[in-house]
Amino acid sequence: MDIVPTERQLNANHAIENIIKWFEAHDIHSSLTTSRNYLVATVQLFNSKNEFLASGAGKGPWAIIGAYYEAFEHLLLEHQFISTDTSIRSLHYWLGSEDHHADCLFGKPLKAYEDGPLTFSRYYSLLNARTYLIPEVLINPFYKEPLINSDAFQFLKSYSVNSGWASGSTFEEAIVHGANEVIECHHMSELYKHYIGHNPSSGSEGFYKIKLPSALLVHPLSIPDLDQVTVVMSKTILGSYFCTCVLLSDLSPMALRSSGVSYSEYHAIEQALFELEETIELFNTKRRDGEIQAANLLSCTPKLSRLIKLSSLDELPYKDLSSLSPTSEYKFCDHYRNLIQALDDNNCTLLFHTAFQTTNIWLVSVFIPGLERFNVIDKGHWVVPLGTK
Repeated sequence: MDIVPTERQLNANHAIENIIKWFEAHDIHSSLTTSRNYLVATVQLFNSKNEFLASGAGKGPWAIIGAYYEAFEHLLLEHQFISTDTSIRSLHYWLGSEDHHADCLFGKPLKAYEDGPLTFSRYYSLLNARTYLIPEVLINPFYKEPLINSDAFQFLKSYSVNSGWASGSTFEEAIVHGANEVIECHHMSELYKHYIGHNPSSGSEGFYKIKLPSALLVHPLSIPDLDQVTVVMSKTILGSYFCTCVLLSDLSPMALRSSGVSYSEYHAIEQALFELEETIELFNTKRRDGEIQAANLLSCTPKLSRLIKLSSLDELPYKDLSSLSPTSEYKFCDHYRNLIQALDDNNCTLLFHTAFQTTNIWLVSVFIPGLERFNVIDKGHWVVPLGTK
């Protein structure tokens, strides 16, 4: 059936066929498993010796295509990705050069560190011909420790994440997915700061609770106590919609949470809800151990301990979106055009690095200076979100 998933440019069957052909051409074998309701899929990749290489997960009606492309992304990041445009610069030279973007939140704290060498990757601006250098440790989750290990490197290492890495059938598709991921991470940070008593960035609208669209409830969800899921939304600084789902569960001492971002209000909610479904379906002992560690860490500080349960979200204003329908979905070109227009209107810079490309498969990294990149604190890393612009 020739159906194009939301925020993709190729129909699902064609996109999956392309990625499987690429695996076969490189002697990589894949195995696919799905949940009973087919709303969660996992793909595992193995080499010719049947040695495990990488895995990926997908959720929602398009879980299978999501799982294949996430597995591909993880495979290249962990085993193959080598930036073809890296350079070593002195920290203070970079801070004073045109290669350092003025909106980069890391500039100010790095000025307090002693000078020393860092490895940088070159990123290109999406809207003009400018290029900038970004510390590789920030954007490559499989960085190598340098021979000269400076305090500045150790500071940046705490913020190293794979947020913003995205694969797709086209360059534009990968850019939209990567940008949405960066914006999603930023707005989860804004929610946490708002929750513990800090004002969110002036560019973001307030958070509010919603009632789930009835159209989403026709899916055979396996989430227990669906009526206990708290769904929170906000309009993002780039005009899209951020949504997060929070559920107290016996699975974890932390509240289970999931999130999504899209220029389609309905799709943002859909992403967050199905990610919660994925979180519950794939929850395992390793994840529980990490969340016990996170809860113990957060409980040491009264203000941060509020992030364990997120129990006062009921105080947020409320909107009834039960009648929201997917019939008004944008086409992919609308999502991409809205992103470009929002970047221009808000004088924001989107930087990208293309790590891999073929005719119909792309892997890119997206970095938006001024938006926060940090390890979400409920993952066991005690990292204070950086300040606003």
